[in-house]
Amino acid sequence: MGMAASQARYLALVARKSNCEYEGQQINQARTALSNQSANLFNQMLGLSVPIPPSTQDYTKTQYSFTDGVNESTIDSWQQLATPEEDYNYVVTHHYYADVYTGSQKKLNDPQVQFSSGTEASVEQIETALRLLTQRNTEYEEAQAATNAAKEQAATLSNYVDNNAYTGINGSSYDAATDMYTFTTVDGGNASYVSYNQLMLDPTGNADAIEQIETAIQRLIDEGALDKDITSSSDMADVYYNAVDGTIAFQDDLRSLYGSTSGGSRTYLPIYRAGTGAGSIDEIANNYDAEITRLELEEFAALQNYQDAKNAYESLSRPTYIGNCELTLLVDLTDDQKAELRQVVADMEAQNINASINDCFDADGNYTGGIYSFQMNGVTYYTTFADLDASYASGSGINHIDGQDKLAYYNATYVSTKIEETEKALLETDGNGRFTSVRFEDDTITYTLNMETITDDMAYQDAMNQYYYESAKYDKMVQDINAKTSLIQQEDQQLELRLKQLDTEQNALSTEIDAVSKVIKDNVEDSFKTFGG
Repeated sequence: MGMAASQARYLALVARKSNCEYEGQQINQARTALSNQSANLFNQMLGLSVPIPPSTQDYTKTQYSFTDGVNESTIDSWQQLATPEEDYNYVVTHHYYADVYTGSQKKLNDPQVQFSSGTEASVEQIETALRLLTQRNTEYEEAQAATNAAKEQAATLSNYVDNNAYTGINGSSYDAATDMYTFTTVDGGNASYVSYNQLMLDPTGNADAIEQIETAIQRLIDEGALDKDITSSSDMADVYYNAVDGTIAFQDDLRSLYGSTSGGSRTYLPIYRAGTGAGSIDEIANNYDAEITRLELEEFAALQNYQDAKNAYESLSRPTYIGNCELTLLVDLTDDQKAELRQVVADMEAQNINASINDCFDADGNYTGGIYSFQMNGVTYYTTFADLDASYASGSGINHIDGQDKLAYYNATYVSTKIEETEKALLETDGNGRFTSVRFEDDTITYTLNMETITDDMAYQDAMNQYYYESAKYDKMVQDINAKTSLIQQEDQQLELRLKQLDTEQNALSTEIDAVSKVIKDNVEDSFKTFGG
């Protein structure tokens, strides 16, 4: 082999050996990474929590119960008072189930809402006619009430007392010598009242005043309007007269004026206007007859308006049936209906349900109209015009009867509800740590306690289902870790095999490099001998 060829061969062998060494380093690094991954997987497996099946003891407890003759109550918890009291030693939480009046909204499938034939009208027109009908009915009832009230007021002249003539009285005095009461008002006015007996001292000079007083008193007596006992001339000593405005007052009212020496507290003076002129008792009595006539005319006009509104409403196409159930428009509500519907509204609002029935009452809870009732399976339910119209409009076919949307309807019923109470109590034991009786702070009766051991089977089954789920998840995670570990081991074995191949190759290269080095060395020595001769 020539000198140049040997050197080239030597360099090639050295390069191959360096590549082997570099590849070996890379393989070792890869095996180190795989080892770290395997260790991480092992640590991950060690960190897994092994599922433990639940025990029925964890879902079994001792329960105390008692009855008060009405409800069966169960004690849920008891906590000893931090500071013992003479009559109580625990705070006890207990519950019972009671029927609670509850409103609800339901949806009726295939309601088959039907409207009557009549003048075609928009939803707004029908609602307006319905509201007007309710309004006219209210106006008619109010007119009736006003007429009846006027008739009741006219039955006694006690309603004619004038409390507005002298108000804001801030000072009064009494002159015994003249038997006269004098007072002033906050606006600077003043008035004086002299007794009937004082006027009688000069009957000729006070004839007109005396006649007016006697006529007014007699009219009050005839009408049964006086709660004062004026049966003789001596009783007239209680009557006082104001000559300026021709009014009469009574002594007990005058004595009760603000600032009087008798310690009164009244700031206004009830008076009656005597005589026959404007504001007199006779004139007011006659006016009541005219007022009653006027109110009766208004009542008749209100009735006509109500009938017109009713005819106008009934002439429109309107809801009449839900399937075979006849609809009844509720213009007025009975007390029972008010209670039921207000309960429905209250529960809808409490649950933030935007039900159309809420729109049938104003902010004060007064009924404004728009509710229909119907009987279904012997139970009375309610719905609204808005709900009926929406279902009817959604239908198809003749009379929109087919494929209607669900209809919302409402009622209130008694629903069994859990009632929970927490209060102080005296719990007594039998000496073995078991409670035998209980007496609550707001109850004088001591109740005998029943003790039962109960197991919550549903909770236990839920725990078992959770255990099965956790077990399956644990097995799956172990299988995944084992599968990943197996893949890592296979890859490591391949790398190990390649590393052994590189070791074999490197040893062969080292042997060949040594041989080539010897050849080069021999060639160098021979060259020096030849040319160095």
